[in-house]
Amino acid sequence: MRNGMRKMIRNKLRLHCAQLFSLFLLLSISHSLIFLISCDDATDYISHRYTCRFVFDETQHPTSLLFGALKSPGTYVTVTTTGDGRATLRHVYVTINDGRTPTEDNVIRTDRENNMAYQLGARNDIGLIVGCTNFNGPTAYDRACPNCADLQPLNFSGNRQQVACGKCSRTYDLETGASASGGDPLMRYIANYNGQRLAVSN
Repeated sequence: MRNGMRKMIRNKLRLHCAQLFSLFLLLSISHSLIFLISCDDATDYISHRYTCRFVFDETQHPTSLLFGALKSPGTYVTVTTTGDGRATLRHVYVTINDGRTPTEDNVIRTDRENNMAYQLGARNDIGLIVGCTNFNGPTAYDRACPNCADLQPLNFSGNRQQVACGKCSRTYDLETGASASGGDPLMRYIANYNGQRLAVSN
């Protein structure tokens, strides 16, 4: 009788271990799938419709409105540029979303900055929207409306936490990039800010 009890206990332990192993295997597979899906979503989240390459150095422009925006959640600026730094003097223009401060003109004079090839998404004179979201930190969008084929520039509107297109009348939330009117969201780029330099790319 004792042998029968021991055998029954051993069988229950084996069954319990097998169930635990199956559960562990299932959880491992689930986590792997979630990780892979998350990686795909993160990749798809960044727009590749236009090439974007922009680097701005805080050590060269310590008072720029751009760096103030990156340190203040809910603050955004538009960034445009003219000139190539070779044949013509290069300027980086920054306009903050307070509706009062004049556009800032940063003249690029160092060889290091002039040797960088700026490509601000759809078009340099339309430029980027850069700032700091309330929940996800630094962000950058193309300033061209993603739903208008003729590259309509977006402008700050409402509570200045949104941008609107004058042609299709869509309004986009700068926290998420989405529009309540549907259609494509804002074209988002990678914004890396290390406290000294901003790099926007895709």
